[in-house]
Amino acid sequence: MKARLIAVMTAGVILTSAISMPPVLAAEQTTSANAVDSLPDWIPNDLESAVEFLNTYGATHIGNENESDLLCVVFEEPSYSTKKYNIKNTAALPTAYYHDVFVNEETDTAYEVMAYKNAWTSKPDFKIQFSCDSELQKEYSFTSFGTQVIETDIYSWLPDCEKEYWAYVDINSHLSVMDNYVVFGLTHEAGTGYDWTLKDEGKECFELETSSACSRVSVVPVDGGQLNTIYVYKAVKDGYDKISYDFGAVYATDEEAKKPLVADCAVINDAKNILLSGQMRVTLVDSDTDELLTLPKDAMPRIWTDLRQITSEGEINCNMQPSGLRSNPGIVRLGNYFDGFNFSFGLVGDGLPSGYSLPDTDDKSAGYYNGTIVPEKHMAVTKYDNDSADVVFRLKKNNTIKKSTTVTIYDDYTGELIDIPEYFGDAYFTKCKAEGDSEVEFFYVRSNPCTFDSDYLYEPSYYNSFLLNTESGSYDLSEFEVISENQGHVELACRVRWSGNGDANGDGIFSIADMVCLQKWLLGASDSGIADWKAVDLYRDNKIDVFDLIIMRQSIVFSIDIPVAISVTESSGAAGKEITYKVYREGEKCYLYYYDMTRDPDAEPMTIEISEQEYNEIMAQDFAVMIQVIKDPSLPEWGKSKFEFTISYSHDSQYTVYSDRAPDVMTKLKDLTTKYCTYVEPDYRRDYGLPLYVLEDGLKLYLGPDVSYRSIDTIPKGTYLSELGHNENNDIWMFTEYNGNYGWIRMYDDDYRYTVHFDVVAGKPVIYLYPEQETDVHVELELAEAELSTTYPRYNNGWDVTASPDGSLLNKADGTHHKYLFWDADNCRMRYDFSNGFCVACSDTESFLKEKLSYMGLTEEEMNEFIIYWLPLMEHNTYNLIAFQGDVYTNSAKLNITPEPDSLLRVFMTYVPLEEAVNIEPQQLETFERKGFTVVEWGGSEVRQ
Repeated sequence: MKARLIAVMTAGVILTSAISMPPVLAAEQTTSANAVDSLPDWIPNDLESAVEFLNTYGATHIGNENESDLLCVVFEEPSYSTKKYNIKNTAALPTAYYHDVFVNEETDTAYEVMAYKNAWTSKPDFKIQFSCDSELQKEYSFTSFGTQVIETDIYSWLPDCEKEYWAYVDINSHLSVMDNYVVFGLTHEAGTGYDWTLKDEGKECFELETSSACSRVSVVPVDGGQLNTIYVYKAVKDGYDKISYDFGAVYATDEEAKKPLVADCAVINDAKNILLSGQMRVTLVDSDTDELLTLPKDAMPRIWTDLRQITSEGEINCNMQPSGLRSNPGIVRLGNYFDGFNFSFGLVGDGLPSGYSLPDTDDKSAGYYNGTIVPEKHMAVTKYDNDSADVVFRLKKNNTIKKSTTVTIYDDYTGELIDIPEYFGDAYFTKCKAEGDSEVEFFYVRSNPCTFDSDYLYEPSYYNSFLLNTESGSYDLSEFEVISENQGHVELACRVRWSGNGDANGDGIFSIADMVCLQKWLLGASDSGIADWKAVDLYRDNKIDVFDLIIMRQSIVFSIDIPVAISVTESSGAAGKEITYKVYREGEKCYLYYYDMTRDPDAEPMTIEISEQEYNEIMAQDFAVMIQVIKDPSLPEWGKSKFEFTISYSHDSQYTVYSDRAPDVMTKLKDLTTKYCTYVEPDYRRDYGLPLYVLEDGLKLYLGPDVSYRSIDTIPKGTYLSELGHNENNDIWMFTEYNGNYGWIRMYDDDYRYTVHFDVVAGKPVIYLYPEQETDVHVELELAEAELSTTYPRYNNGWDVTASPDGSLLNKADGTHHKYLFWDADNCRMRYDFSNGFCVACSDTESFLKEKLSYMGLTEEEMNEFIIYWLPLMEHNTYNLIAFQGDVYTNSAKLNITPEPDSLLRVFMTYVPLEEAVNIEPQQLETFERKGFTVVEWGGSEVRQ
């Protein structure tokens, strides 16, 4: 809610702490008896809400949307009765919006709540300090853009509460690198003898920057529980260093096993970057200039590998799927294969930057071949002592076939061809490289359309633009589209936008003076006048009015600097949307932030590195025109969603607009999201996938079936999932859904241990043996996709029995008599076929089973035993989707019987309990004819969703 401004000062509140607060503006000194009732819900107003604030936000939180000028700080003060605490800010804010102290008498702990309200008159940079007995305990830094407050210290991204801790760990794991920081997230159970112990301190290259307690705060003292702590180490110089923590019994000896968490680091680039063990940084450059290349929009360079290892059993091929690069430079996990392996790798020939290719070679393709680079200058490989590496690929520029290019230039607003002036040099195209220093090339335009002798004018991997300057304004912000292309000619459409220069007073400079001039003219001042009407018609409606003044004011704000970040939040739609997109830069890297809470309010955001070109294309939009459009009430098609559109500039200024209409930049943001956040579709989808649960804590969910794809989530141990799809001839990866995200998980780790357990049982398969005369029979079971669980009589490398024609069995191992051989199995990974089958209502289950089992060839006694076992498990389900499995089952659970039977019937029923009926193609069943030595088996599995 939007709270009315009320200053609740310390008057009337008895405090033992000394509070240093700024003076309140005279116009805002009103107090109110209803002050607490008017507070936004997220600002604590009692002991319980103060504790919940700490557990949700940590020590600080800034309001959203209309409350972005509100900053709340909550400090926990232990030993409150004996120590003296103090809160102050280092640069005066105009309003102490709210202040209170809530004391827990039982624990002698106080929670001091201080809320500030920022204003345009505030100083932009300030700090909030918390001290105890004059000793500084914590300090938080902030800046402001107008009334928008932003936290600028390390806690703007570093967790300092339980909720933030697990959100960070789920995305980045318990050990991560953030720029020049190494971050450890350490969790242990309180009240036990087990904890984390610092082993390697990393003193050569690192300093401990800070630590952050992220355990849950409770009003009532509790025993036990999880204790979470963040430790952050900052790189201070280049070199090799190791930071590690051991987990185990605190008083254990060195010989006792402990679980380590190790950051084995190579610090490079003047301590700006860190490579962990196993990482390889890959860079693609021009072979002639060594300039960084721009990755294409629609392709991803991939690295092939040839990985072999010599063992006592011979050479083992360990090849992986190609590792993809989504950025340049990019990181892949190939750095630890240089030693101990016959390791070769190189770039796949397709998906390379536009206009570039691999160098020519005599025989094998260009690459690194177990220590030899082919050709010699194609690559530079630097290996670091921590098993990380830096690899530079030098690509050659292609000699393209010359073509002519015709460009037609349109006004993006009207769709009409623009007029080209007679004076040579006023209209021209420019071209330069997307990254790094590059000379700008000019192509002058003398007509529209205009034809050039070469297609070199336009290349998608370069910056291409059209400019036309006049005394009243200019055409720029061009967008190109290839209309047609053949061997000798390229046809381009170039759409450009007109921008009036706003020079109302005719002094040749666009400034606040022009805004004053236009404002005076609109108010009818006698001494006012407009020097250039076309320059001032910014709204482009052939009249001068207040809308032109609004755009002029916005343009002056935007002229402070080009944008450095933009964000759009879509919310409150008919479908309950809550999605945020943001594009921004940190250092030399550019990022897309994507946060979709539409289906899951606890969903985790995604942060994806994007290319420099993609970042610049977003920032090059005409945001002034964009805001003009979304705020124009005369335009049709107002939507149901609400959009918060924020533009940030380099000099700490920011502009936010709210609208029912999406800004045009949303199209590019959604295209980026689709490119980087879309999963690989499996070869085979499954409507009724097998249920399973996760065995390994922190199992990663990838966008594709390979570790080269981006990890989008980590799945905790014990989580239940369903197999939703798989690829042909790939038994390692499985397609699934977790937390609203679709992706791929690995079913085995590097040591071929299961990471998941399928919660499916092959239930009571029983085997009947009917020889023509008393016969000694040996039966073996071979399971390829399950583990044998229970057998009766006991299975010992098979069953050895004496079988009689009536089906009775004598077990030779212990002399016991049986009607059949029993077995079952768990962790069943058979991909059951539900492409056809039967949907049966609960009341029809018995009659259905009698009909189908009799038709397939079971005797009355066999059928009755089948129904007695399965009917109680099925008849209480509203519906059962039933399919009898054929090769899927028999190929996975093979029977080897000696002597070989003359006829064999294996009935294996699978069913899915359903709440509603479904349509399914009926399954065609076959009848069975008994002859000679006959063997019959029946069993089944329940597949719960």
